[in-house]
Amino acid sequence: MMGKATTKLSDETYQMSPDYIIISAGYQTTTAKIGVVSGKFTQIWKKSGNSYLIYHDEYEMN
Repeated sequence: MMGKATTKLSDETYQMSPDYIIISAGYQTTTAKIGVVSGKFTQIWKKSGNSYLIYHDEYEMN
């Protein structure tokens, strides 16, 4: 859909508790077909056994 793309992250923040990891950052994706797409995202990862799974994923595009 977008063709070949590269993404750069900015303003990354990480918060961690024993059972959760919260990651927030801005992004800028340059695509072959659409051009530049940018925005920000937040992900919450929840511990499940010995690994983490995405519990919540939220993003917005400018």
